[in-house]
Amino acid sequence: MARVAPTTGSKILYLLCLIIGSLLLYIDINYKSFEGVKNNYKSALITLSYLAKSLTIDPFVYMYELSKLKSTLIDENKKLKRELDESYLSNFIISRETKFFSDSSSIEKLLDFYNLDKVFHLSEIKYFDTEKYFCCDQHRLFIQLVIPSKKNFTGSPVFNSSGIVGQVIYDTGIKEVMLLSDSTHSLPVFSDDYFCNASGTGSPGLISCSYSSLIWPKPIFEGQKFFSSGMGGIYPRNVYIGPAKNIKKIDDVNIKFDIVLATDPLKENNLAILENQ
Repeated sequence: MARVAPTTGSKILYLLCLIIGSLLLYIDINYKSFEGVKNNYKSALITLSYLAKSLTIDPFVYMYELSKLKSTLIDENKKLKRELDESYLSNFIISRETKFFSDSSSIEKLLDFYNLDKVFHLSEIKYFDTEKYFCCDQHRLFIQLVIPSKKNFTGSPVFNSSGIVGQVIYDTGIKEVMLLSDSTHSLPVFSDDYFCNASGTGSPGLISCSYSSLIWPKPIFEGQKFFSSGMGGIYPRNVYIGPAKNIKKIDDVNIKFDIVLATDPLKENNLAILENQ
């Protein structure tokens, strides 16, 4: 195939491009005229390279590192949880042991204060329906001896470190305790020369008494202290029960008032059952 010979115009154009290129190269070498352009070009290449890496490689690297970090954090969280659980368990055991000895000691001090030379058996609350305690008139809780005993404690008084809580009404291993505030409970109390069988009100922390001013002319006043009388043979005598409150006249001669119980069955988990014999 025949080749086309370059024309005179083509030769002149080629020669002109060669001269211009040489001139530009000479100017660049001697005067650095195109240094900025080259720098911009290099900068553009670097930027494009960075963007390409950021959009293609870096996301995969980030996901990989994130998965490693997540795995590490999960392992650390598991370790911390184990340590925290061990700490909780240790603190729980320590607090339970401390509470056990503290409550036993405080109950002993209470019995010594009232000169009650009676054997007592430490127990702990196994079940207490607090909803029924606050809403209804039947106030019961269930306790179990810390150290098992073959004795039957039906009828025995139950104390906490503040005083009388109630009495055992059923003993079938787990003992059912009727609280003083139970509406079917009755507690003989006295203050000075006044005596009364205080009845449970069915309201938490309250029992009530009524009397006739014809029999007891001396009025009862707010805050007057009442104690167990010991009548009936269930509860020991002279144990502080609580102060009088809400004194109301029913009619011209009959007066009714409440006694705020000094004991709160919600505050302590450990109780003591006193032997009656």
